[in-house]
Amino acid sequence: MIDTSSRRYEEKMSHGDQAIVLSRRGLLLCCIVVLACSGCASPTSVEMDSYDPSHNQAEIASYYRNQAVAMREKADAQATAAVRYEALFGPEADLVSGAKSLAHYYEQTAQELERVAQAHEAVARNTRTPAAVR
Repeated sequence: MIDTSSRRYEEKMSHGDQAIVLSRRGLLLCCIVVLACSGCASPTSVEMDSYDPSHNQAEIASYYRNQAVAMREKADAQATAAVRYEALFGPEADLVSGAKSLAHYYEQTAQELERVAQAHEAVARNTRTPAAVR
């Protein structure tokens, strides 16, 4: 005998409810992947907040640039999600405003990371001395 109760339940769910369930599942999967990747990462011994010329400032700048790129990717993903949520739930939905807020936050964070990367690059440029000048 086939259990039709779950089928009836799925038929009763509105498209909005199904979208929420799918978005929650996707968010959960994303969190699991991020946690798994971060658990595998090896710690570095570079002091990231140091502007000491003896540290590899170019490497620190590169790290901050990569973080800025990641934040911009997150901002783009949230902006895309906001458009999709707006199409599904209307412009006044909490999901829409939340996604737009996150997109704005990620973009602001990317700009700040970019400024920090530029500061570390400036220290790296100022500490280099050409071999011909010596």
